[in-house]
Amino acid sequence: MEYKYCNNENFEDFASGKVILHKPGFPNFPVRLALEIYGRCLNYLKNKTDICIYDPCCGSGFMMTVIGFLNYNSLETIICSDCNDEAVYVAEQNLNLLSSSGINERLSHLQNLYLQYNKLSHLQAIKSAKNLAELISKERKINTITFNADILSSSALSNTSFQADIVFTDIPYDNLVSWQKGDEDSANRLLDNLLPVVKPDSVIAICSNKRQRVHSDKYIRLEKQQIGKRKFEIFALRKA
Repeated sequence: MEYKYCNNENFEDFASGKVILHKPGFPNFPVRLALEIYGRCLNYLKNKTDICIYDPCCGSGFMMTVIGFLNYNSLETIICSDCNDEAVYVAEQNLNLLSSSGINERLSHLQNLYLQYNKLSHLQAIKSAKNLAELISKERKINTITFNADILSSSALSNTSFQADIVFTDIPYDNLVSWQKGDEDSANRLLDNLLPVVKPDSVIAICSNKRQRVHSDKYIRLEKQQIGKRKFEIFALRKA
């Protein structure tokens, strides 16, 4: 696949567990690929600013946090949900890094660790935290929301009040993480269950392994790309 929206840059400041928190069992997503998919989604939208993006299978929130840092000026709201309480807790902590108070609190914690243990890894993390702090706008703040929801439940989003311009998620697959109470039709049900929070011109990006079939009669597929073991597909609502 040809990258159109993200150059092959050094993303070491975003290494999981360095500044952005990591928990075992919650896989991370390649930074460059996340930015490329976000760029492709944004390209389909008429409005390129004040974007509301939603990840219904957020895990630790790593992917949304990275997108927030590197697309600060185009985003207004980042929303994450997961059926795992611990995942939602970690995602909330990571999304908090997108605020000046949050990144400064993390920086202070890393500085205390360095004073206590004098480890090179802590010193490197301090440098990365300062670099990430420079990406945060002083004039505006990204709104962040986290909540617990099982996206495979038809009522998961029935009481929500937001509508997303972009839905972007990496669905469970392979051995590292799997659907809870899911089946081979899970990805299709996910698409249908997103209907309460998508607008007529919203775009939905679904990442999966090559074997998983993602389809719904309510959507049309705008593009499909494969990278290594992954594929991603971008959808839009089918016009009436």
